[in-house]
Amino acid sequence: MVMFLIGLFGFLGIHSVRAFAPGVRIRVIAKIGEMSWKGLYALFSLAFFVPLVMDYPQAQSSTIYFGTVPTALKHINAVLIPIALILAVAGSLPRGFIQKTLKHPQLVGVKLWALGHLLVNWDLTSFILFGSFLVWAVLVRISIKKRPLTEPKPPSALWDAIAVIIGGLLTGIFVMGAHVYMFGVAPIPIG
Repeated sequence: MVMFLIGLFGFLGIHSVRAFAPGVRIRVIAKIGEMSWKGLYALFSLAFFVPLVMDYPQAQSSTIYFGTVPTALKHINAVLIPIALILAVAGSLPRGFIQKTLKHPQLVGVKLWALGHLLVNWDLTSFILFGSFLVWAVLVRISIKKRPLTEPKPPSALWDAIAVIIGGLLTGIFVMGAHVYMFGVAPIPIG
């Protein structure tokens, strides 16, 4: 459980630098350059993500369960996750109408992903994992409201179409077995 927590809070911590310590980011970029910053950012993200994922099964083996999940919540999750994946992809692409409408679709996607997983995982380890991501996404969104506004580029429906295609492909990959392989749980509710 210790490595899981180090991975979780380290991963969220490195993803919080721009939101909560922008001066640190600016100073590091000034010293080492933007490409070096991106390389370090990716390296630290991976260094924390690996123990998060690798220790999750062990943390789950000793978790506390709070009850049995109603099947209806599993169906709600099955609807939320494809939407979350599309929004996460849309937030990573150049500006489309999804981004114009939601402002920060990647954060909305993280919120939906976390909420959906909280609906279907009624155990302490999952509450810590998905609850942390949900709180992180809310706090980052609040911090973004304090940044100076920049003039956005005009949206293009092309990027929305690409987001839907990639999000749909990711959903298909998870449904076809990747989720079971990676996490040991089928993403489609049975019953």
